[in-house]
Amino acid sequence: AITTSGRNDGMSLQATLLGGAAAASYLKYVGKVPLSASDVSALPLDGKIAAYTVVGSGLVLGANFLEYLVYGPNGSGPISRVVDFIHTALGQENRRKIVVNDWIEEYNRLHKAEDASERNSMYASLVNHYYELATLFYEVGWCPSFHFAYRMLGESFSESIRRHEYYLAGFLGLAPGSKVLDVGCGIGGPYRNIARFTKWDITGVTINEYQVNRANTLCKQQGLDKVCRSVQGDFMKLSTMFPKESFDGVYAIEATCHAPERRGVYGEIFKVMKPGAIFACYEWCLTDKYDGSALHKKYKKQIEEGDGLPDLCHTSEVSAALKDCGFEVLHTRDMASDANQDTPWYITMTAGYNPLSQRFQFNPFGMFITVWGLRLLEFLFLVPSGTSKVQIMLQQAALGLAGGGVTGCFTPMYLTVCRKPGGKK
Repeated sequence: AITTSGRNDGMSLQATLLGGAAAASYLKYVGKVPLSASDVSALPLDGKIAAYTVVGSGLVLGANFLEYLVYGPNGSGPISRVVDFIHTALGQENRRKIVVNDWIEEYNRLHKAEDASERNSMYASLVNHYYELATLFYEVGWCPSFHFAYRMLGESFSESIRRHEYYLAGFLGLAPGSKVLDVGCGIGGPYRNIARFTKWDITGVTINEYQVNRANTLCKQQGLDKVCRSVQGDFMKLSTMFPKESFDGVYAIEATCHAPERRGVYGEIFKVMKPGAIFACYEWCLTDKYDGSALHKKYKKQIEEGDGLPDLCHTSEVSAALKDCGFEVLHTRDMASDANQDTPWYITMTAGYNPLSQRFQFNPFGMFITVWGLRLLEFLFLVPSGTSKVQIMLQQAALGLAGGGVTGCFTPMYLTVCRKPGGKK
């Protein structure tokens, strides 16, 4: 259980094996646990060696576990993530010229009404507010790729996220150097992974300025700023940002669900694609299992409210909108129903009791201490006022997502692969 750090797996394994061997030999030759240094000094030589080896290996394991808490498997452990969260949150209001409490109150106001008409008309403000507030939570509590993935047998969380991205990218069928557009790119986690994998030249679009700045900072830090970058813009106006027919391929990962009307965003994507190019997308949708019951409506509302969505639509509406925009629809399926998965996508949103896992925050105790911990930080002026309200909003989203996943009435991975007519097939 201790050997989870990607930085020193060898050291952890050696310490574990050494400690186990030492403990076994100690019990064999000594037969009791010494309670003091005098007990150890009275042991025969082999007993002393075994006792000191047990202590030494325990210290190595303890040091390695502490390193995991600070650095984690990828240079960002629980402690460093908390420190980074506080550091970023402290400067958010000053740097971004926003008041978190006012923004979350306005966001909640837009979601009070059952009718989605105002949310649809104010989609740009709604989505911008949401990601201004939620991005930091996503990056710290999830990963730089803001999407779901089921896991195959033996896959880790991070491996499943990358595989899900590579699978979508594979449908574009493009050579290295191709110009590709990522629609609704977040902080660029997917396009950095895909750029490493494909050597494409990728431009990401997001409406939120904070996400643009964060993505480009990470691209530069990782030495990828020459092959991928983010620009700020509204994906409902792509044809005003880029020349028509300028991209060899386009993809979107759980992003176009933020559009107030699918035909609007799909039509804009169609305009900036070259003839013959492929558009591949993972969509958030209601499925055929959605029956309009009070429970399903509750899950739908929680997902919309907790994830900055104007209104969720059915899978059939997505397919129809793509055809109406002129696309040839080559393939569609709900990947949440794939038979080769070992762990469903929604499991990460369900309650767990390992305090070092993402799922801990979704059990009743974890939800309580997370919210009240943030309220304490607000009281100490370590994070902006209203930060705990953002967490409550995201917790509601998790409840809706888990419920929608368990009942099958919602999917975050309705796969659509489409082609713009013309050009070479």
